[in-house]
Amino acid sequence: MPSLKQAVADKKAQEPTVRKNPEIDAKLDKFIAENPGLLEYYQNLSKDDLIRKLMLGKMQRAEYTNTRNGEIKAWVEEHPELKTKIEERIRNVPEAKRERAFINAAKQEAMNQTVRPAGVRP
Repeated sequence: MPSLKQAVADKKAQEPTVRKNPEIDAKLDKFIAENPGLLEYYQNLSKDDLIRKLMLGKMQRAEYTNTRNGEIKAWVEEHPELKTKIEERIRNVPEAKRERAFINAAKQEAMNQTVRPAGVRP
């Protein structure tokens, strides 16, 4: 009888690495059919160029996220009462997840500060 670790590894080896979503696949197929020039452009790129294009997009998203998170942290630093409130909300969050929780709580506070129901005056 194989070990549990071996059984899990065997099962993972049998699973496809890319999950398929029929709705997304249908939309993608339609987009490809409507953009044959774009399809040809990507088909003519080398694998290395395709990987670099993919990684460029991921890098740009990461840079945007880091910039936005920095702006949110700076905004919280300007409002010490909010910083205290946020830190109190996340006090039980494990250290490894605390920064992400802080950013999420700060985003929520920012939304609460900027979006008010219609007819309500501060």
